[in-house]
Amino acid sequence: MIRMIVKDLRINPLRTGLTALSMFIGIVALIAGVLVGTLGRDYLEAVNARLSGRTPTYSAIIDVTSVAGMQTTMTLQERLAHFEPGSASAQYHLNDLAIWASSGDGGLEIRHVAVTVTDAERTRVMPAPIIEGAWLTAADKPATLETVVNENARQYVHDGTITLARTGNPQQVPARVNGVIVDGADEPVIYVNAAALQRYWPQAWTPDGLTILVHPDAGVDDRHAKTALDDLLADVGAGSVSSWNRSDNADEYEQVIDFLQLGVIVTAMLLLAVSAIGMINIGLAGIEQRSHELLIRRALGATRASIAAQVIGSSVLLSLIIALAAVLISASLVWMVPWMMPADSPLEPPAYPYTAAMIAAGASVATSLIGSLAPAIKAIRLQPALALR
Repeated sequence: MIRMIVKDLRINPLRTGLTALSMFIGIVALIAGVLVGTLGRDYLEAVNARLSGRTPTYSAIIDVTSVAGMQTTMTLQERLAHFEPGSASAQYHLNDLAIWASSGDGGLEIRHVAVTVTDAERTRVMPAPIIEGAWLTAADKPATLETVVNENARQYVHDGTITLARTGNPQQVPARVNGVIVDGADEPVIYVNAAALQRYWPQAWTPDGLTILVHPDAGVDDRHAKTALDDLLADVGAGSVSSWNRSDNADEYEQVIDFLQLGVIVTAMLLLAVSAIGMINIGLAGIEQRSHELLIRRALGATRASIAAQVIGSSVLLSLIIALAAVLISASLVWMVPWMMPADSPLEPPAYPYTAAMIAAGASVATSLIGSLAPAIKAIRLQPALALR
């Protein structure tokens, strides 16, 4: 029977090719739909994480009591680096910190660009791909006065440094630029190492406030994270939490993600339905063309079961071959995606959707089985007496 089924596939190459193409499109479309939906979700989450923190991120505004002290700041940053309920990063507000940059007439002037005084833990809460150099040095490691800039702030970098200044103060201090990141911000942003700033330019260390960003680990309740932060601040003597709010803006894109996933599912179902309809049409047309051959087999003693097995078996075998080919080709394409992604892409290289591939392969076999039932029923209803006409 297997030999007959294989031979059956070779009788009409055009019919077999059209059926194979229909199956291939359905399988690849389902895999691609799931992959696109997954990438769309990952993209929205990655962009949001750059701008407002990983999901979930909480913003804790601190009532500052003694954060101006060097020892307090160093201890606080070291403790935040080992924050057990999750990841935590401090952001100090120094309103008078600015930079010296070229003016329109060729001279130098103070520019009030966004200057964020933070620590090495920030990228664990708000990830930002590093496209050049490295991120800020950890507080417990030696470092010179250092900064990191985003792409829009490259214009202020000269000879690998940026000149920091204070509003209304003629003093200028060069700071080394560690690297360049993609943080998703549309305006220039300069990130300054808080520990290094306090150590090497203490005159500029006049914080007006402190915000701590907290990203709890999976399964950690936000109330537990807040309690842990309160205990940490009390131990360090750096004030207390006066405001605790979620700041990652996840609610704004969750509806978009749900709609995207629903659209992907509906599209995949429609593609499979179109594939099944195409197979039924091709199968019925094939029975019309092969009716004389099937009638002769019936007249020579072939049973209705063998005729049905021949018709259904050829479709199922073809679907298995096409499913394997579609999975291999789609896996090769997914493997090539990381090589085509730009360095500043917010997405991680996508993993191959094995579950979707198995579902697509199973759906292909089920579709071929369903799609071959109508042709098989038509074939077994042929009357052997017609072969004598």
